[in-house]
Amino acid sequence: MIIINTGKGKGKTTASIGQIIRFLGHGFKVCLIQLFKEDKFYGEQKILVKLDNLDFFSFVKKHPYCVKNINLEDIVNECVVVMRKLKELASKPKKYDLIVLEEFNIALRDRFILEDEFINIVKQLSQKSNIIVSGRGAPNALIKIADLVTEMKEIKHPYKVGTKATKGIEF
Repeated sequence: MIIINTGKGKGKTTASIGQIIRFLGHGFKVCLIQLFKEDKFYGEQKILVKLDNLDFFSFVKKHPYCVKNINLEDIVNECVVVMRKLKELASKPKKYDLIVLEEFNIALRDRFILEDEFINIVKQLSQKSNIIVSGRGAPNALIKIADLVTEMKEIKHPYKVGTKATKGIEF
């Protein structure tokens, strides 16, 4: 199954992590590949790296929207490494029951990853594993091939009144 968690509202990562926990609870093997999140900064990372049956990888730690003066060429080069990792997973026998590709929609939206190449790899991976792709701005071509798509819609958020990101809520 290909699952997409997208939209401008909060909860995409939270939903993906919940699905990871559910899979692990059944004794399944899971792979989480995150983009644009610094290691051990986010609460979920501190717990997930300790769990059995979960392989965790983090690439492209910072996004230019959040951190200024980042070399875009470095981001693109790291995304090439990520794509190599996905191709490797797609070319080998089934290793995981669930593969979560966290914030990949953002890399697609910002054209750090080529859409056609990514969709082809997701199709290959989905032949042997369940796949979750999260992040704002899921492309229509990815939505079209997905089995389940959830769009998180923001109704109200404390950012709008100047509240900064809250530990335990946003990270």
